[in-house]
Amino acid sequence: MREAVKERLAPPNMRHKSFLEQVEWLNPKIQGWRNYYYTAYSQLKLAKLDGYILQRLTRWYARKRQRARWMGSFQEVKHMAKHYGLETLL
Repeated sequence: MREAVKERLAPPNMRHKSFLEQVEWLNPKIQGWRNYYYTAYSQLKLAKLDGYILQRLTRWYARKRQRARWMGSFQEVKHMAKHYGLETLL
């Protein structure tokens, strides 16, 4: 799951995509992973994966905006993810 997210958000040629396009690509994947992997025992792993998805989105967004430090964009990306309806695994 991490590899699929990384392959989509890491390459430089993906910086031209909009935030909404990234969310629209991620949502069906997240929903499928949640439907397949969700159990009472997997909640900790899925919570970590949620954090990883937000981290990769934040790094992608910081590179797109040509910012040197990606952690400064974390709150902005969290707000945008909620606004655009990014699914979560939990």
